[in-house]
Amino acid sequence: MKKVARTLLILAAGLAGGCRTDADRDPQEYRKVLDATVVPADDPPADQPLTLERAMAVASRRDEFLARRGEDYVQALLQKNRIVSTFLPTLSFAPSYVIGDRPPGGTAIPNSGLSGAYAVHGDTLSKFEAPLVGELNLFNGFGDVANLHSIEAIIAQRHELLLDLQSTVLLNVAQAFYAVLRSERQVEVLQRALATEEARLADVEARLEHGLATKLAVAQTRAQVDRTRVVLLIAQSDVKNGRTTLARVVGLPSIPQPLEDSLAVPDSVAPEPDLEQVALDHRRDLAAARSAIEAARHGVDSAMSQYYPSVTLDVNAFLFRQSYADASHWNALLSANLPIFTAGRIEAEVRIAWSFLRQAALDESALRRFVLHDVATAWENLDASLRRITALEDAVAAAAEALDRANDAFSLGLAVNLDVLAAQDALRQAELALSGARFDRSVFYLDLRRAIGDLPAREDPALTAR
Repeated sequence: MKKVARTLLILAAGLAGGCRTDADRDPQEYRKVLDATVVPADDPPADQPLTLERAMAVASRRDEFLARRGEDYVQALLQKNRIVSTFLPTLSFAPSYVIGDRPPGGTAIPNSGLSGAYAVHGDTLSKFEAPLVGELNLFNGFGDVANLHSIEAIIAQRHELLLDLQSTVLLNVAQAFYAVLRSERQVEVLQRALATEEARLADVEARLEHGLATKLAVAQTRAQVDRTRVVLLIAQSDVKNGRTTLARVVGLPSIPQPLEDSLAVPDSVAPEPDLEQVALDHRRDLAAARSAIEAARHGVDSAMSQYYPSVTLDVNAFLFRQSYADASHWNALLSANLPIFTAGRIEAEVRIAWSFLRQAALDESALRRFVLHDVATAWENLDASLRRITALEDAVAAAAEALDRANDAFSLGLAVNLDVLAAQDALRQAELALSGARFDRSVFYLDLRRAIGDLPAREDPALTAR
C-alpha cells in the first residue's frame, strides 16, 4: 500500500509539472502564426525615429485582442487532440477499498455487487483491489471521423480569423500613425503661416505709424493672426491626442519618438476587377467563412452518425486483489448499442445541424458581397486621392501666385489689405488640404491592401498594375 501511494504521488507530481510546461508552450502556437506574417520587433528606442513597419510589428506582438483570438486558435488545436483521443484506447488505474460489517455466518457483503474473499478483522470485513481499466471505442457510426474533420475545419477557420484580425490591427495602427503625421504637418504649415501673418501684422502696424495704413487694416490683420493661432493650438492638441491614440493601438505607454514615413505608395495599381478576384482568393475572413461551411457540413455528418450502432470494448486487469481464490485475474466486456427510439432527439439534432449549415452558407454569401463592395470603395478612394492631390498641387501653386500678386498690388496701392489677407488664408487652406490628402492616400493604399487580403503584404504583391 505504501509503495502504491508513493508511486501515485510521484506520478501526480510529474503530471502537474507537465501541465505547467504545456501552459507555457501553448501560446507559442498562435505566436508562430502571427510572427510568420509580421516579424516581431522589440519596443522602439526613445532616441530613434519610429517607422510604420516597426509600429505594426510591435502592435502585432503586444495587442491583447490578438492574443485573445490566438487563444481561440489554441483551444481548437487542443479540442482536436481531445477528439483524436476517442480513436485510441484509454487506460486508468482504479483502486478500491471496501469495508463493511461482517454478516452472521459468512464473509460476503450483501448487495455490494462485489465478489471474492474478504479480510476478516473481528466484526468487520475489508477488501482491496487495484485493477487497470482499459476501454476502446471500436465503432461509433463514423461520428468520431466527422467530428475530427469538423474540428480541422474549425482550426482552419480560427487560423484565418486570427490573421484577419491581425490585418485589422495593422490597419488601425496605420490610421493612427498617419493621423499623427497629418496633424504634425498641419502644425508645420500653420507655424509658417503664423510667422508670415505676424510679419504682415508688424508691417501694417509700422505703416499705421507713418499714416500709410488704417486702423481697420491693423484690426483685420490681427484678427487673422489670432484665428491662425487658435487653429495652431487645436492642431497641436490633435498631435498630442493622436500620439496617445497611437501609443494605445501599438501597446506602448507613450510614443515620444519622431515618426518616419517610409511607406512607398505606387503611382498606379491593378484594375478594380483584377483586385476583386484577388480579394475573393485571399481575403482571410472569406476563407474563414468557407471553413465554417465545411465545419457545419461535417456537423451534419456527426449528427447523422447517431442513427448508427456503436461498439465498445472494456477490459479490466487486476494488479492486486485481496484474494484470487475465487476471483479472475482479468475480464473483458464487448458491448453494442443501437438506437431504436429516441423520442425525436436525434432527428432534432440533425435538423439543427442542417440549420447551422444553411446559416454558414448565408454568412459566406453576405461576406462575399461585402468583400466586393469593400474593394470597390477602397479602389475608388485611392484612385480619387491621386486626382485630388494633383488638383490641390495646382491650387497651392495658384494660391502662392495669387498671394505674390496681392502683395505686389498692395505695395503699388492697387489692392487693399483685405485682398492680401484673403490670399494668405487661401494659401494656408490649400497647403493644409494638400498635406492631408497626401497622408490620406497612404491610408487609402493600406486600406485597399487590407480589402484584398494583402496586409501584411504577401511575397507576390497583387496591387501593382501589370
